[in-house]
Amino acid sequence: MKSNHKSPFRVIPAIDLMGGVVVHGVKGERKNYQPVKSILSESAEFFPIVEAFVRKLGLREYYIADLDAIMFSMQKDHLNLITHTRTEGLNTLGMISFMVDAGVFNLEGVRKILKTGIDQAIIGTETLPSLTTLQDIINCYGADRLVVSLDSKDSKVISAAPELSNMGVPQALCLLREFGIRHYILLELQKVGTSAGLNKELIKECLSVLDVQFQERGSSFFIGGGVSGYEDLHWLREMGVSGAIVATALHDGRLTSQNLSQLNIVVSQVVR
Repeated sequence: MKSNHKSPFRVIPAIDLMGGVVVHGVKGERKNYQPVKSILSESAEFFPIVEAFVRKLGLREYYIADLDAIMFSMQKDHLNLITHTRTEGLNTLGMISFMVDAGVFNLEGVRKILKTGIDQAIIGTETLPSLTTLQDIINCYGADRLVVSLDSKDSKVISAAPELSNMGVPQALCLLREFGIRHYILLELQKVGTSAGLNKELIKECLSVLDVQFQERGSSFFIGGGVSGYEDLHWLREMGVSGAIVATALHDGRLTSQNLSQLNIVVSQVVR
């Protein structure tokens, strides 16, 4: 699936929340995560990080991983913090949007996210118990506000659902398309926070599952994990990927506002 550039390429900052602060995720080894250190912000608090992304890079769309919710089956979560930050951001920074992975595993979890006004609920294969549950969620909420994250390691899907567990990512993507899902993330957990580069062959295989009209129908396919810098983003854009979910390369300064402009990313005017 080659890009026709009708849709702008999207760079989406990843924000991992744990214990009330933004942490630096590395390889999915959550017990070792530490508060993020960023050239964009002196604080690891949630709102200052969002504010820095808006003011310094013009980025207004965010991927939020609520790690407490994921690890504790939504018995603990940051949804109030996320909702408050979204409201505060709308009041002081202008329009921003969040897609949130809070480890949902049933209808109630999705309802809990969407009722807050969060733009999209991410259904991670890691916590999805079955494809029957996925179908129930789609039947109840439709596909527009749902994003399925293909959580993977070594090109195999990580999932609580026996139908998906250890399946090859392209095969799982093909199966999930039958459910009418329109928005996907390929999240390579072993590459998160490493800047190790893209698994280009796997990405090509996934794109081969998606027909050329996929993006034209308002659907999307994002890559998360391993983005090393501008060249990776340029390659993804040229291949027709909708966008990339990035953290480390933004926080350490390898990706700048100039890089985003070179990619012809439509960024918002920097707030003064």
